[in-house]
Parts: sequence; C-alpha cells; structure tokens
Amino acid sequence: MPASHATADAPPVLPAPDPLARHWELDPGVVFLNHGSFGACPTRVRELQRELQDRAEREPVRFMVRDLEPLIDEARAELATFLRCDTQGLAFVANASAGVSAILRSLRFEPGDELVTSAHEYNACNAAMEWVAERAGARVVRAAV
Repeated sequence: MPASHATADAPPVLPAPDPLARHWELDPGVVFLNHGSFGACPTRVRELQRELQDRAEREPVRFMVRDLEPLIDEARAELATFLRCDTQGLAFVANASAGVSAILRSLRFEPGDELVTSAHEYNACNAAMEWVAERAGARVVRAAV
C-alpha cells in the first residue's frame, strides 16, 4: 500500500506544506481543498479587513460616503492591471454564485437555446441556470466529464 494511504495502525502521511501555506492560518494537519464554498483568507487579507472595519467603526459616515468608493475603485484598478482587462468591465461580487447568477440574468436566452455546463457544477449555479432557462424556454445541458 502506498505511504500516502492510511492503514488501521497508522494515520495517513500528509504531503509537505507548500511554502505559500505560511500565508494562511489553516490547520497544517488538514489538507484543505475546498476554497470554493468556505475558503480561508490569507492572513494579510484578514489583517487589512480588520483595519478597514476599524476605520469604518471610527468614523462610519465618512468611511461609507467618502472613503469606500475610492478604495473599491483602487482595488478594481489593481485587479484589472493584474488581469490585463478593462477596469470598467470589472465588478466585485459577494461570491462566485452571485457572480454567475448576475451574468446569467444579464443575458437574453430564447426558446431552443442551450446552456451547457458540466456535471460537476454546484447547486447554486445549477439553480441559476435552471431559473433563466425555464423563463426563456431554453434548456440546461450537462456534459458528463
């Protein structure tokens, strides 16, 4: 039996942590693969979140009325540079499901159209596809991968 498999007498042998693992506070005894549903934030991101929350708590009206939009614009500009895309075409969403739903609802489908996805799609995206397809008379096609 390969060393990576557990036996009745021995726990599984975990791979060595990646050097980037130091940026997260994840339990090193767990191989965490699900960043899609409940992903952990890097430590520096959490620190910045706390700084911004503290700033908002110190002067909420100023933060929400004056400071927040320029901060979001700055973040969008940096991300657009990284992605090499147009800043005006880039928007932040609460999560991937909200983003997929917003895109699907912004498109116009007609009877007979097919929304093609894989059988690996998760429920929130499946539900959004079914919703827009049903209203347009389109159908969702799932490719077995």
